[in-house]
Formats: sequence, structure tokens, C-alpha cells
Amino acid sequence: MQPLIGYLLKKFPRLSETFILGELLQQEALGTRLHVLSRRTPDDEPRHPALERLLAEVELLPGRSELDPWSRLFAPEGAGLLEALAPVVRPLQEGGHPRVGRLVGEALYVRERAATLGLQHLHVHFATDSALVAHLVHGLGGPSYSITAHAKDIYRSTVDPALLTRVVADSAFTTTVCDANLDHLRSFLGEAAQPRLRKLYNGIDLEHFRPGGSPREEDLVLAVGRLVEKKGLDLLVDAMVRVREARPQARCVIVGQGDARAALEERIRTRGAGGFVELAGALHQGDVLDLMQRATVFALPCRVGEDGNRDALPTVLLEALGCGLPCISTPVTGIPEILDGGRVGRLVPEEDAAALAETLLELLGSPEERARLSEAGRAHARAHFDGPSVARTLGEWFRACVEGEAS
Repeated sequence: MQPLIGYLLKKFPRLSETFILGELLQQEALGTRLHVLSRRTPDDEPRHPALERLLAEVELLPGRSELDPWSRLFAPEGAGLLEALAPVVRPLQEGGHPRVGRLVGEALYVRERAATLGLQHLHVHFATDSALVAHLVHGLGGPSYSITAHAKDIYRSTVDPALLTRVVADSAFTTTVCDANLDHLRSFLGEAAQPRLRKLYNGIDLEHFRPGGSPREEDLVLAVGRLVEKKGLDLLVDAMVRVREARPQARCVIVGQGDARAALEERIRTRGAGGFVELAGALHQGDVLDLMQRATVFALPCRVGEDGNRDALPTVLLEALGCGLPCISTPVTGIPEILDGGRVGRLVPEEDAAALAETLLELLGSPEERARLSEAGRAHARAHFDGPSVARTLGEWFRACVEGEAS
């Protein structure tokens, strides 16, 4: 029988984390049995239609008031837990982690559920609190765990290298989504963590993300992403103002929701872009796919945020490549790996609205170059970001973890 793998996630489902849903579906397609533990209640937002295909049970952890650690630590069946808890909790306390009590309560609950369900391994996305909970669970005698590290969890100025070294060193493996991330992790993690590090690109379903059967709309620029600083969407608004001076018919649709919406609305108003830049809000994956199959060019001018946060391997760029949609982005972290150094898309400098506008005009005005990029981009996606291939590798790693624990 296939092993039972638990996914321990902050919130599931989450509209902005399609890569996690895609990964779960690809694992199930391989026959992997899954159980999802969501530490928080999901947001009230659209749900991707693909969620209906997920077979795994999604279990919401109880609220804080129901996760009292003391009742479990001092229960008759909890003998030995206090002694085991001290060495794994001490680094959190010494580092001044603000949520130690809550994380301990969650870890004790997850340890109990893992034993009841027969979970043989835990996997978490993002090397933040979910990884700390998995680390505590393992330290208390629970299953092994692994981590996928992404971006904000390793680049922000708040990252504690000593604590992250301990968590990674204790993992069965810690993978990350691009070579740029791998190099970054190797540069600051301690020696004990280094053997655990590896890279695995995110994969997408290229049978789903593929070119549509209808002609594309001329002069339609598309962007998809959370409305936050690191996406650089304010620069896209500025670039579209310049584009309209040369191509009055050009328009832009920005899909997503986030804290920067009010600022973007104000920027659109002050730049006089209301007639040609639309903030479409959050849309589910089916609507995004339709736009990717209709648009002329995809633009995502990512930047490094003031706190060091940045995109690592934006899934929407992978999806756009799959759809044969020519892409323009910036050389931030793993984006050059997506666009093969600019050979299957265009890379423009960060914070350069003029260069972005110039490149948009070039591609909007050249059907031949768009066709070349469309074919090259899809071939690159097949070679590097094919969902089933990525899933097989991850599934083999999971099985090795389970076999290692059983031996």
C-alpha cells in the first residue's frame, strides 16, 4: 500500500497558492495517499474548480482555545513528553519566537493526529511556522518531515539563520524551487543543514495550461498576481501609460487582490489610466486560464521588496509559458530560470517602467516574435516544469523518507 503523507499547511485552500493544489493533485495521480492539515481557517475567496478533484481529506486544526498543551503534556498517555519537549522548544524561546505556546499546542495535536491517522511523513510549504510545528512534532517522536522553501520564508530580513539551520538540519530533506534559492540557502545556513538541501522546480499541468483554440485578442496585456509590493504592478501601470501613446488601442487586465489595491487604484486614477488598465480582482483558475489563452502578452515586473521579500519562481509565469503566452519579467531570483535567461521570454531591469513599455511595444507590434516566443516558451516548460515529472521525483523522495523511518 502507498504511504500516507500528511501536508501541514498554514491555510488550505488558498487562491494565491495554486502550486500547492497542483502538487497535491499530481501526487494523487501517482497513487500517493494524502491527508491535509490546515492550521488556519481558509480565507473567504473564490475556490479553484480543480479543488473538486482532490480526494484527500482536508482537516482544520482546532482553534487556539482548544489546543491547550498542558492537558496533553500531563495526561497519563503523555509520559515523557515534557522531557522530550525541552530540547526542541529551547531554541524557539532563546530566539524570542512570539508564538511558542501556540506552536507547542499545535505540535502536540498534530503528533496525536498523526498517530491516530497513521501519517508516515509530514510535508510543509514555506519554512515558517508550519515547518516549526513539523520540527516540534518530529522532536516529540512523531513522523519525519520535509520542507519546500519558497521566497518570503528565506529572503526576508526577519529570517533567523540559526533557527532555520536547526529546522532544515532536522528535516528529512528541504527542497526549494530554483537554483537561485538553493545558492541563497547555501550561503547562510550552517554546515549541519547543507546535506539536506536540494532543488525541485514547481510543476504545472501542461495538458491544462495550453494554448486555446481561438485567435488571441490584439493588444491585450495580462498580469496575474497578488497586489503586493514585490509584484511591481505599479510599474506596469506607468508602462501602460507610455504604451498607449504609441498604441491607443492597447489595454491591460490585472488579476489579483491584495493590500496594495487602494494604492494601485489611486495610481491608475492619477496617471489617467482608468480607461485602459482594469483591476479585475481575484479570479479562479478557470477564468485565469481563459485570459491567458486570449491575451497577447503577459507582464510581471517583479522587484525585491524593502524587507527583502521577492518572488522565487512565480507559478503564473510557468502557466503563461504553458499557454504559449509571451512573457516579460525581471531578473529576480528564479525568473531568469523560467525564461531561460531571456531566450524564451523578455527580461527587463527592475524598477524600469520605460524599458518595460519599450518591450511591450516591441512584442505587441511583432506577431512573428510572439509566435517564436510562444513555441520556445512551451518547449522550455515541457523540459523543466512538467507536472508529472516533478511529481514523480517528489513522490520518490517521500517514499525514501517512509522507508528510512521504517528501517
